[in-house]
Amino acid sequence: MPVDSQELWLESLPTDTVHGIPLGEGNVRVSINVPKLKKSPVPIPTYDATTVEDAVNGAMRPLAYYAHSSMRQGNQIEVPIPYTIMGFDMPVFLSFEDIYEFINLQEISANCILVYMRYLEELCRINGQAEKFVFVSPSLISPVRTDTEDAGRRERTDNLLSFLRDAPKERLYLVPHNRGRHWVLGVIDPWEDLVLYFDPLREKKRDDFTELMNMALTDWKITTGEGIRRRRDCKTKILNRPCPLQEGSVECGYFILDFMRDIVLNGIDALESKQFYTSEDLDLIRGEWSGHIKPPV
Repeated sequence: MPVDSQELWLESLPTDTVHGIPLGEGNVRVSINVPKLKKSPVPIPTYDATTVEDAVNGAMRPLAYYAHSSMRQGNQIEVPIPYTIMGFDMPVFLSFEDIYEFINLQEISANCILVYMRYLEELCRINGQAEKFVFVSPSLISPVRTDTEDAGRRERTDNLLSFLRDAPKERLYLVPHNRGRHWVLGVIDPWEDLVLYFDPLREKKRDDFTELMNMALTDWKITTGEGIRRRRDCKTKILNRPCPLQEGSVECGYFILDFMRDIVLNGIDALESKQFYTSEDLDLIRGEWSGHIKPPV
């Protein structure tokens, strides 16, 4: 296929569909990231996708069609989330509102974040990076209230600590955090006692996040013996890092997805060197997210 970048799905069966049409024998399902020859015909054309360019731009169409035709009465799409992200195996259930808001670049939920984290984890496994990155569910560590004295902080600290235990050196933990209708991303390197903080609004307000990181990494140093080698009362280094700036008021969730994607595929330095994301960057994220969801047949 004439593309610069494409990703192979983990499984392709003859009964799987592309834009609603079964693959058939001898075909493999892929997600196209970068088209090389945009006007080249696709192997399985549809009424609205006959070229590679159409296939990229139309990645969200099948899901949007299914949501409008089958989910407005309350039906949901079940997406399994592995224990490596949640700490236990469990599904999330995407509602019509989840899909509508995501496709239309509106404020997105933690469920939407989780679905893309699952996609990135599978991508890491395909690329041989499964041991390098761990994705931590935002629902386990984000406050239930915006109050910085949240009574559940101890529980959230324990949730994060359960991921950090037995951490090998050089493993990074990607931790989306919602501080109250705004998404930020933390990247934890426990062996360096370091947390990188990426805020698409570039604000410095991170009270709950700071307390959570300090509590979790202090406990980690004690339980692993690192507290003996280092001073236990030494505060974890939490550094605000440069990252693309969001210009609107609701794009933060999409930026966090893009941050994680950039880190996994290109490294932290590549993320820090970017000043902005284009609409094409956000469309790529939304296309990957939509293509990763398989509505019931």
